[in-house]
Amino acid sequence: MVPNGWNTLALSEITKEKISYGIVQAGPHVTDGIPYIKSADVGGEIDVDSLQRTAKEIHHKYRRSSVHPNDIVFSLRGNIARTSIVPTSLQEANLTQGTARISVNDKNDTKFVYYKLASTPILNRINALSKGSTFKEISLEELRKVKLPLPPLPEQRKIAKILSTWDKAISTTERLIVNSKQQKKALMQQLLTGRKRLIDDSGKPFEGEWEEVNLSSLALSGKSNFTDGDWIESPFISESGCRLIQTGNIGVGVFKGKSQKYISESSFHELKCTEVNIGDLLICRLAEPAGRACVVPDLGEEKMLTSVDVTIMKVDINKSSAEFLSHYFSLEHTLYTVSTLCGGSTRSRVSRTNLGKMKVHLPEVNEQKKITSVLTNADKEIELLEQQLADLKQEKKALMQQLLTGKRRVKVDDEAVA
Repeated sequence: MVPNGWNTLALSEITKEKISYGIVQAGPHVTDGIPYIKSADVGGEIDVDSLQRTAKEIHHKYRRSSVHPNDIVFSLRGNIARTSIVPTSLQEANLTQGTARISVNDKNDTKFVYYKLASTPILNRINALSKGSTFKEISLEELRKVKLPLPPLPEQRKIAKILSTWDKAISTTERLIVNSKQQKKALMQQLLTGRKRLIDDSGKPFEGEWEEVNLSSLALSGKSNFTDGDWIESPFISESGCRLIQTGNIGVGVFKGKSQKYISESSFHELKCTEVNIGDLLICRLAEPAGRACVVPDLGEEKMLTSVDVTIMKVDINKSSAEFLSHYFSLEHTLYTVSTLCGGSTRSRVSRTNLGKMKVHLPEVNEQKKITSVLTNADKEIELLEQQLADLKQEKKALMQQLLTGKRRVKVDDEAVA
């Protein structure tokens, strides 16, 4: 049902130029040529500096698909329905065959149409119109027919302004996250290599040489405290029981909990699985990249195990800290060192033996704890920002569902729209 005062129009009825796609064959990159926007460039802000360029002759041949600031670029294939607005810095540009130009007329607001195209009902409609089994795309003919319920222009502008405020907050938070991660990376390079020393509890800088040791020597005594996980075949997978931690759960310095698999408790005992405990260090032996490690968090599971491509290390707290080692394995040079130890013809992996012989440089335990504390605080700041970002995106999504459908009306010139 269309809200009071709204009109439903096809995309072709709200454009000042015919919706069209661009260059069929852009040819080789020409340094001083004309920028063109392909499907992979679309989605959010366009990175103008990264755009490929085509010869001026080719651009002139396809001048019907030239784009200008404030045009909407729409992805016809691959990442179907992703959109971007051409920035003012891109005064002259073109498109490829996989993208389309939507030039909104003066009777409608470009930013509102941009948001409308990203709304769930319209996206569902576009996906329904897309053809192809392995490579889906929507034709220009079908795109032109897509209908949009539109409020009067003043209301469009007000809604676009409200949603733009959320976009700015999202963009600001994303930049803060990038900066925080870069700062943490620089801090890791200094603290985990001894280039920067912290202050101990007495107020004095930590001193003394760092020790070089084999990784396996930092595990609790006993062979079972530095071992690989178990071979678990698909017939043993169940919906509940003992949590199976796999390589996909291990990020670089972080546990990734989205993928959840289990085996039954009876299978756990039958296969004589190695039990994984909270606080154990897990190191991935499989490439992409091998050596990434994380500490097992409290997942609320009674029993846990891990797959064969993960080494389980129960760290001796008198010698080292699992958290410190997790950060240590996040360093690029550490991951590179592990990659040089990998072998295998079909799937590259590092053996537990080679991993155990790997040399690590460590300060004494108290300094490790101080370093861990600083880096953990940096992680918490990043996590807080990431949660803020997730909340902002969720709030924007809810607002879009209300404002872009007319379920919630806005005030225009101090008058409420009913």
